[in-house]
This record gives sequence, C-alpha cells and structure tokens, in this order.
Amino acid sequence: MGLRFLVGDVRISSRKFATATLLISGSLAWFFLLHTYLSDVFTSYTADLFWVNLGRILFYGFAVFSAVVGSLIGERFCCRKYLLLWIAFGVVSTIMLAASIGTIFSVFFSVLLGLSLGLGLPSSMAFLAESTAVEERSRVSGTTILGTFVVAFLAIATVRILGLGIVTTILLFAVVRSISFLALALDKIDIEKRETGFRFPKPLYKEFVFYLFPWVLFTIAASLATNLIPENQVYASAVAIGTTLRYVCIAIFGFVSGVIADRIGRKQPIIMGLILLGVSFALLGFAISPNTVIIYLTASGAAWGSFLAIYLAIPGDLSFSGSREKFYAMGTIFPLIILTSFSMIPGTAVLSSFSASSFSQLLSVILFLSIIPVLRAKETLPESIIRERKLKEHVKKLGKIVQESSEPK
Repeated sequence: MGLRFLVGDVRISSRKFATATLLISGSLAWFFLLHTYLSDVFTSYTADLFWVNLGRILFYGFAVFSAVVGSLIGERFCCRKYLLLWIAFGVVSTIMLAASIGTIFSVFFSVLLGLSLGLGLPSSMAFLAESTAVEERSRVSGTTILGTFVVAFLAIATVRILGLGIVTTILLFAVVRSISFLALALDKIDIEKRETGFRFPKPLYKEFVFYLFPWVLFTIAASLATNLIPENQVYASAVAIGTTLRYVCIAIFGFVSGVIADRIGRKQPIIMGLILLGVSFALLGFAISPNTVIIYLTASGAAWGSFLAIYLAIPGDLSFSGSREKFYAMGTIFPLIILTSFSMIPGTAVLSSFSASSFSQLLSVILFLSIIPVLRAKETLPESIIRERKLKEHVKKLGKIVQESSEPK
C-alpha cells in the first residue's frame, strides 16, 4: 500500500512519491526556518540593525539570483549529481553559519545560504512535476507541503521546549536540510534526456501570467499585513500562539487543498484562499486585538497552505519537459523569495499614510480583485479528468446502493 492510502488512485510509485516529497520538504522547511530565525541569528552577532537587514537582503537577493541561474543550468547536468551537490552545499553553508565569528563572516555566509537555496530548488520541483501525472500532481504537492510544515513545526517546537541557543539551533537547521539526502538514498532521480531549448508557447505564457498575478498580489498583501500587528508585550503571546496555529493550518490545508484540486480543479482552492485571506484582513483592521490576531494568523495559515500546494503543481501543469525549471523559478521560487523581502519594510513606512482599518480594507480589495485573472485563466486540470472522476464516484455509489438493497434483511 505504501503512501497510496493517503491520496487514493495515484499512478506514481510509493518510492517516487516519497522521493519527491523528501527532496523538496527538507529544503523548504529549512528555508522557512531561516526566514523565521535569520534576524535572531544575525542579532546574536551584532546589535547594529544595518548589518542585520543587510544579511537578510543578501540572503533573499542571492536566493532569487541563484534560482534564475539554477533554472538555466540545472537541466544541463546529471540530475542526481547536481541535486547531491546542492543539498551538500546547503548543509555545509548552514554549519559554517553556526561557526561564524563576527559580523563580516555572518554576512558572507548569508550570501552562501541564499545561493544554496535557489540553485537546486527549481530542479527539485521539476522532478516532482516529471514524476507525476496532472491528475495526481496536486495531491503529491499537498503532501509535500504537509511534510514541509510538520518538519518546520517540530523543529520550532524543539527550539522552544529545549531552549536551544543560536549555535545549536543553526545546527538543528542543518539536520533539517539533510532530510533531502534521504530522497537520493531512495531513488536514482534520473530524468530522461530532455530538450534544453527554452520555448514559451504563447497560450501557456498567457495562462501562466493569469495564475502568476494573484500569486504575486497574495504574497505582497500577506507580507505587508504583518505590519498591522503591534510589536509589544500585549500581542507577543497572541503572535506566538497564532504562529503555531498558522504552521499547523498550512500543513493541514496544504494537504487538503491538494486533494481537492485533483478532484475539482486548481482554480477553486485559489479563489477560496484569496477570499479567506481577504476576510481575515478586514477582521484584523476592523477590531485589532490579541484574539483577532490569533484568528488572522490561523486563517492566513489556511490560505498559505492552499496557495503553496496549488502553486507547487500549476507550473508543472503548464510546462513541458525541458522547460519546467524555468517555470518553477518564475512561478514559485522567484516571486516567493522576492516578495518575502517586503516583510522587511518598516511598519511605520507602510502605515504612515493609512489607518490600520483603511490599510486592511485596501489589502482586502486588492485580493478580491486578483480573483478576476483566476476566473479568466484556463483550468489546468483537464475537464475530461474531472468528469471521469465524477462518473467513477457516481458508479461506485450506485454499486454500493445496489449491493445494500440486495442484502437480505
């Protein structure tokens, strides 16, 4: 049975399923952990906020740069060897950060960490797309997001419960990144020789832009919304509780959305995620309090889970062998890392011309407007597959009714 009980009638083997999940989950969990703790790491080396912010900017900036480079060169190398070097680079860079002895060294290692994130992530996601059929891709993606945030949650819980210091925490993150090595132990990760010419068929490009637009706006709005939450002791416990619930919801709703998207299509979970985040923005701006902060963080976690699962599948749906790395670099990694940097904008700079209520309403309107391009986009899950699945379910229910009616009473 393997992992089949999780996702039903998938055609991907259990080995390939586990390989794709572990390959991406270890690296994504490592990224989200660094995103959460990177400021604390740099602050332990220097109290100068200039160097702290510079370290974060360099991390995100070189992650974006390396994602673009990785999408161009990843398909030209042996997939297994390239991914092995990429994972090892990430583990070694993380360990070197733990051994950093000063400001200059920590900034230098932030560059290495950024490079070690982007160079192989498009190729690892392309492997998921190459290993799955369109009718099962979202379920595998959803399981990958589930695994990512279960690992991230356990790592954060370990840090908090054991009260780990900075050096020990960084070494724990290196262990998390090492999870991706398990994928190489399970499978050869060899992809058949592919075309390397970059072609962007106009119809696919158009559909790609329709899906990319709401993803960009969603990431911008979610990043800026953190500035609505006051940074003081009154809200500290609410943020801690809400962040925990947020990670849990990302894991659960990522998996659930992946399953749903393989049944009814990709567009509905995207629209529901936009509406959910828009409503939570409005609630946060209408009556901000510790309770509404917890509700917002929980709801945003559900929305993030939905988006991460679906946008891990969509570039694979729209691309073809030989172009998947570039689609993933542009459609997921590139905008995600760039727009994450918006969280570094000071709240006073963002809210200087707006009240919290007006700002949250503006974000809600932006999200609701971003539904329009989703409605115009073509569904990437073929209609024939949706109809066939509904027909099979109907026949199965009908057979069950006939069987129950024929049983002696």
